[in-house]
Amino acid sequence: MNIDISQNNGSLLLNSTDIVSAFDLIYSPIERELTKLNSSLVLNSALRNFTIDYRLTRDLTIINGMGVTLGDSIIGISALEAIKKINDQIRIRVIRPKNCAKYVNDIYYEAKEIISKIEYMPFSLQDISPNDTNVDIGNQVYWKDFNELEMHDFFMKTIGLDYNSIDEDWKRNTWLKRAIPQNKKSKYILFCPYASTKLRSIPEKHHDKIVTMLYEKFRLPVYGFGISNHSKYFNVTSMCKSTRQYIEMIANSSYLYTCDSSALHVAAGYNIPTFCIFTSIQPELRSKYYNNCTSVYIGSEKVNGMHESNNPSLIQYIEKKFESYYENA
Repeated sequence: MNIDISQNNGSLLLNSTDIVSAFDLIYSPIERELTKLNSSLVLNSALRNFTIDYRLTRDLTIINGMGVTLGDSIIGISALEAIKKINDQIRIRVIRPKNCAKYVNDIYYEAKEIISKIEYMPFSLQDISPNDTNVDIGNQVYWKDFNELEMHDFFMKTIGLDYNSIDEDWKRNTWLKRAIPQNKKSKYILFCPYASTKLRSIPEKHHDKIVTMLYEKFRLPVYGFGISNHSKYFNVTSMCKSTRQYIEMIANSSYLYTCDSSALHVAAGYNIPTFCIFTSIQPELRSKYYNNCTSVYIGSEKVNGMHESNNPSLIQYIEKKFESYYENA
């Protein structure tokens, strides 16, 4: 796939007829004609800024929304919820990448009070109605605003909202509370050390020390998704086989210790006290509106702004940053 196309700020058009996602093409490469989606029926804030008065909008179609990771999706759905708060009669359709992981796509079905319809690409351009408001936010990780704005602000801007005028309470993923209610039966601390990339994950060599620290501080059992030999630690990975079970585990915890991962954004939705360690993304771009979160950044200019990497030298560099941090913790 041509690098200019793969990093395009928006979706793609296949053979001038079908809307496709650059993400999908990683898994299903094709040899046919690909062009950038550029239609008078579709808005794209990376190409031209716009605002929409959603009080007057009946139908909204989001093309290639709201990301291919669970954390991005949770935040993106929060932006859609803001629209529903402005106009509870609006019908929202989201067109998704078909090759996205099931556990990510599943979160959209949990948001059934916000999202009216979910469809998947390839999606015929002919099925984009001129009577709807149609917004393309595909491939957002390559958008300039994605790397400069807090994520709720980014998604709100891309769908035509004035994010500066939106109440900060609307930027805390509280839609999760209604979609997946809490059901606290016991007290426990939760340890979530893994992100979708090693660059942002907490190395396993530090897990025992973290679990020991958490147990000594709270005197509660420590549940988690990582590896630890501590006697008061319980690996709950096998208990969280679905997206809903994973969210419930976080929602019912008393405290969360995590890295820059989806767990951070889930916990914010339930106002769970959280500690989050960031390696390559500045905390203000992720946890700015999370009042009950303490964030620490251990990165540097060498990795700042990187979303992922499998580069061994960079992973080793971050591992040394973790070692330095935990030596002084």
